[in-house]
Amino acid sequence: MSVISAASAGPLPRAARAQSLTEARLLRFTVLLFAASLFLQRFGLPFGAKSISLVGPVGLGLAAFEWWRGTLVFHRGRVLIFGLLCFWIAFGAAVRAALPDNFGVAPLVRSLAQFLLLNSFAMLGFAEPVSEAAFFRRINGVLAWIAIAGLAQFLLQFAGLGLFAFHGIVPDWLLYEKNYVQIIEVGVGDILKSNGFFLEEPSLFSQFMAVAIMIEALGPRRRAYFALFAAGLLLSFSGTGWIVLLVFLATVGARLGGRGVAIALGVTAALACAGAAMMLLAPDMAAALQDRFAEFSTPGTSGHMRFVTPFWAAGDVIGRDPLSLLTGIGAGVSERLSLPYAYDVNTPIKIMLEYGIPALILYLGLFLVGEHTPAQGALLAPVIVLVLMTGGYQEFPPVLFPMLLLVSLARLRREAPD
Repeated sequence: MSVISAASAGPLPRAARAQSLTEARLLRFTVLLFAASLFLQRFGLPFGAKSISLVGPVGLGLAAFEWWRGTLVFHRGRVLIFGLLCFWIAFGAAVRAALPDNFGVAPLVRSLAQFLLLNSFAMLGFAEPVSEAAFFRRINGVLAWIAIAGLAQFLLQFAGLGLFAFHGIVPDWLLYEKNYVQIIEVGVGDILKSNGFFLEEPSLFSQFMAVAIMIEALGPRRRAYFALFAAGLLLSFSGTGWIVLLVFLATVGARLGGRGVAIALGVTAALACAGAAMMLLAPDMAAALQDRFAEFSTPGTSGHMRFVTPFWAAGDVIGRDPLSLLTGIGAGVSERLSLPYAYDVNTPIKIMLEYGIPALILYLGLFLVGEHTPAQGALLAPVIVLVLMTGGYQEFPPVLFPMLLLVSLARLRREAPD
């Protein structure tokens, strides 16, 4: 049997060439968006008395450019959902304006504008499907550099070369570090947790390493990359990435059947080996990592603030004003309440309290509505948990944009059955 090369088969048809060009542009857009979200995460632009994340205008600019070129298009379903979300927020604001103020805190127009502008990103989608394998490899290619930077950062601190914050190196007006904690001790001597060098906090490093592990398990399955991402996850000493991974392990079997069960068992075994190696080589560090999981029941810790106090705040608001379940209490109000305890609000509690339960349901639709390959379907639950439960990311483009790209904007093509 003779083999005919692609070159001898003649030029590609015009439609095929156009699709190939569109796919190349979409893969380039994926790399640029992930790179901007990760490497520019600590940088901001002055905006009045505050600053805004540089990733916001860069990401929206990249998306607008690709829409202008026709490689991104509006997704009808998510455009409808976003329109209904805007309508409901306006309706709730009109209702609240006609009622007495039960909280003494004025809504913030800027908070509402930022929320709607950044989440309008979800209305877009790929004009053509792209190779799932190529898409996953591009993403993990960027995340691998973050993992390498995080490992180097952790190791170099033992040589006195640690660099965990850009304050004092980069002009303050160009930084977006103020509301984040870059320097956190492990709890063993003076050792600091790795934050991936470019990322805001160790928790964000752990979350992106969890995403990289999930992608690697679903697609490329390269041992060296998996080991790199597992090391990054461990050296972040953060529990939020593990929570995202646990959701993945608990749901991937239901999404992918027997293959999903095999993936869950394989990832669990590999992480168990990594954890065992850490316990053997650095038992004090392993114990410090284990202590992170006890924070959920310890008031004042980050775990308690992130996963417990939001529900305390929600209970107090609903008890004082039951109508808030329907209309919300106004943009930005949930973070400025006068309560008898220190609290935080995660994404679902913030959206529910400020805009009402219908708005929260519509917001979830921005992640759920669209075409998903089985692998994307397996990522849905952990990505939604990452965005909604591990931080206030509804207005934080360095997390919001790449996660929406991963499960909403991207139309992927499976080139062969698994």
